[in-house]
Amino acid sequence: MSISTSAPTSGYYHAQGDPPGTVRFWDGSQWQGGPTSPPASAVGKRTGAGIRLASPGRRIGARMLDYLVWLAIAVLIALLLGVEVGGSLRAEVGAGASVLQNLVWFVAVAALEIALVSTRGASLGKMALDLQVVDAEGNIPTVKQAALRIAPLGLVILGAFGSWAILIVAFISLVLMFADANHHTLWDKLAKTVVVDRPL
Repeated sequence: MSISTSAPTSGYYHAQGDPPGTVRFWDGSQWQGGPTSPPASAVGKRTGAGIRLASPGRRIGARMLDYLVWLAIAVLIALLLGVEVGGSLRAEVGAGASVLQNLVWFVAVAALEIALVSTRGASLGKMALDLQVVDAEGNIPTVKQAALRIAPLGLVILGAFGSWAILIVAFISLVLMFADANHHTLWDKLAKTVVVDRPL
C-alpha cells in the first residue's frame, strides 16, 4: 500500500481509507501497524501530521549525555562500595571492575532507563535534546520494550568479554543508525521502537 506517487519520508501520517483523526507509522516504503488515535506522547497537537525521525547526530548527542549520567552513577556506586575512585574521578565499570560493582551499576542504570522510557518515553539525554522513543503505534514503550532497549548493556556483567561485546554492539548500532531508513539501532530492532523528534 502506497500513500502517494512520491512516498514521503518515515513518520506518522493519516492513511487513505483509515478513520478520520487516526495515524499510523509509514517506514518509507510501507505502513507499520494499524490505525490509531494520535497519542499525545508522540504527536501532541499535530494531529494527522508526520513526525520526523530523530537524526543520528541528535541521537548520538543524547546518548553522550546519558553516558555522563551513567558515569555519575558509576562513581557513586564505587564510593558506596568503598572502591577508590582516584584523582581523575574515574570509576571502573566493565573490564576493570568487580562482578558485584558491574551488577549493581547495571541494575541502577537499567532501573533508571526503564522507569524513564516506559513513563516519559525518553532517557534524560533524550529529554534534554527533545527526542522521544515510541513504538510502531506511536505510543510510549511498555516496560518490556524499555527493558529490551537497555538489555544489551547487561553484557557489562561479564567483565572484559562483556565490555568488548558492548563495544561491538555499539559499533554495529552506529553503522545501522546511518544505514537504516528508520535510523534503527540493534536495541530499536530488539524492542520494535523508533526514536523521533519530540513535538514542541
